[in-house]
Amino acid sequence: MGNANGREDGAIDNDDRSAAESGIRSSFAPTSQPPVRAASIDPMANSPPPSPGRSRSPVLFAPQNESHGIVDQPPERGIPVMITWSYGGNNVVVQGSWDNWTSRKQLQRAGKDHSIFMVLPSGIYHYKFIVDGEQRYIPELPCVADEMGCVCNLLDVNDYVPEIPESISEFEPPPSPEAGYGQAFPAEEDFAKEPMAVPQQLHLTVLGMENSDVGTSSKPQHVVLNHVFIEKNLAAQSVVALGLTHRFHSKYVTVVLYKPLKR
Repeated sequence: MGNANGREDGAIDNDDRSAAESGIRSSFAPTSQPPVRAASIDPMANSPPPSPGRSRSPVLFAPQNESHGIVDQPPERGIPVMITWSYGGNNVVVQGSWDNWTSRKQLQRAGKDHSIFMVLPSGIYHYKFIVDGEQRYIPELPCVADEMGCVCNLLDVNDYVPEIPESISEFEPPPSPEAGYGQAFPAEEDFAKEPMAVPQQLHLTVLGMENSDVGTSSKPQHVVLNHVFIEKNLAAQSVVALGLTHRFHSKYVTVVLYKPLKR
């Protein structure tokens, strides 16, 4: 069929192309600009999509600076306790609040006493004895009675050991005598006393001892070393003895010289 407009099908006239372009331009204001794609704040939004065969690896390790709300506390150190029953009986057990009265512990017999060694945390506990099937308690120790009338002993476990004055009295120095010190000057009679001719230590010499005491005597005092001593009671003897003691390393040597006494 012929074309009434004188144009082939599918062809676009120059007038039509210009009209279409003018229609597109007329849809925007003269002062407006064509729409611009807004930039995303997320830096990963503009990144290319990941490949289908690759995925993000999970976190294998926890961060080191992560804070934990619960901190493991070290276990409380136990305190050794000795519980003793001294009122007879064959089968003696003890039961207490340290395990909420759930178990009974057998006491070991040693002579007339029954005792058990336990390690408990610090605190105050109630306990009772069961002697041959009968509930008992120690009246000399602290005790308490409940609303049912059952009496239990109290056990105070702590690290503090009270000081017993009787146990430390022997380590204290003796008190100084009140009359042993003063600021009074010596009186005239103090200067009038004659000094001793020989110190008291020099009277303990080998010459002054009996024969039985020489073999059993201990080592001589250091104040008598290198001193010459003369025997006493010279009036009834014709010979005088002179003695000298000196030290050589750990040994003591005494030399006695007998000399005739001239009248």
